[in-house]
Amino acid sequence: MVDGGGRQAWRPGESKFAPALGQAICARVEAGETIAAICREPQMPCRNTVRAWARAHPDFGAKLMGALRAVRTAARLGDRRIWGRLEAERQPRGRGSTYRREIGETICLRLAHGESLTAIGRDPAMPTYATILRWVSRHEDFQEMYVQARRMQADYLFDEARDVALAATTGNVWVSRLQFDVIRWQTARLAPRKYCETLVVEAVRKDEAEDESPLKIILVKFGQGPNGEPLVIPPRNDEEERRWEEAYGRPYDGPRE
Repeated sequence: MVDGGGRQAWRPGESKFAPALGQAICARVEAGETIAAICREPQMPCRNTVRAWARAHPDFGAKLMGALRAVRTAARLGDRRIWGRLEAERQPRGRGSTYRREIGETICLRLAHGESLTAIGRDPAMPTYATILRWVSRHEDFQEMYVQARRMQADYLFDEARDVALAATTGNVWVSRLQFDVIRWQTARLAPRKYCETLVVEAVRKDEAEDESPLKIILVKFGQGPNGEPLVIPPRNDEEERRWEEAYGRPYDGPRE
């Protein structure tokens, strides 16, 4: 059957392939219409008929598949452009580092003068306590300044402990003693090699078999092995001997007393 335009027409109910109609279907698919939407029109074949035509007529099937691929490719490219634009417009999460060397120097100077890190973090003009610690872990130059400031803080606290003791009176002696003990404890923790007591006097009981033997005093030093493990110098028992040998790979051969 031929329509008014001289093209081969197709009527509902027919299954014979119409090349002109197949070409029109491919053009509409390539323009963005779906096969389902095209086949819902009254004068168009159903989807099963179109599928049958694609199987029976390889040229039509190839053109139809090419049109579908072109549509999918255009859709993917369009999605990429959209996501690229959204990614470019998206605000970055969080803020960049606010670290400034001059602020770090101010913090370290205040630490070296005995001020606590919590007090500095409460200052509205300074970063918070958590931010300062984050700077220590992320910025090597600030980490070096921070470690040095803590060592200098120990020297400041050492002198401050003396000032607290000299300022004590009979009315505030107990408060001063508490302050002195806290300062002494913190000083020893900030600079243990310099301010921590490392010698311990151990009283050894007299041998029961020798009641007349004199009382012996042994000076014991607590130190660290090559890997940081605690050691007693000189070893006082078999367990401490074993730890020394594990640390250095040889028995203890130094003076015993």
